[in-house]
Amino acid sequence: MFAYLKYILQLLLSPGRGWDDIAADAPAAQALLRGGLYPLLAIAAITEFPGLLWERGLGFWSVLIRSIVDFGAYFISIFVARLLFELYFPAMCDGDVRKERVSLFIIFSLGIMVVFQIIDNVLPWDIVFLRFLPLYAVLVIYKAENYLGVASHSQMRFLLLGAGATVGVPLVLYYLLLLILP
Repeated sequence: MFAYLKYILQLLLSPGRGWDDIAADAPAAQALLRGGLYPLLAIAAITEFPGLLWERGLGFWSVLIRSIVDFGAYFISIFVARLLFELYFPAMCDGDVRKERVSLFIIFSLGIMVVFQIIDNVLPWDIVFLRFLPLYAVLVIYKAENYLGVASHSQMRFLLLGAGATVGVPLVLYYLLLLILP
């Protein structure tokens, strides 16, 4: 978990160098998924509960539903992002697709979004600035094109795919689930 958080912090502080270090270290995607992203999803779900202390009229069941939505939206996003990358990413690559790197890209990109969700959950105020943090995640995604071997003529398509799959899908699922569930 701590290695995963270290990589995420490095990506947030210096996206280009962060992807270079991930390429040099070559961590195992499945280990980071089980030991990094899944526990981070659980932490995001748990961080909904402090809202009981500062939000008036918020009941236990509402917080429980919001925590399930947090976990569910990002959990489903893992599989949707994998599907989208399997369908559309091979046409954007120079040479062979490195599936391990694509998996790491999805795990880290979604992890950044989960960190932003945790920050939003633990702060008692509704800060507008936090709504723009996913734009910073798009910058981190943009810096991953060398790491993934994106062809020079496909950079914009990659940015749209990466941002759509790892930033757009979780946000759409999150707000859609909040609308559906009571």
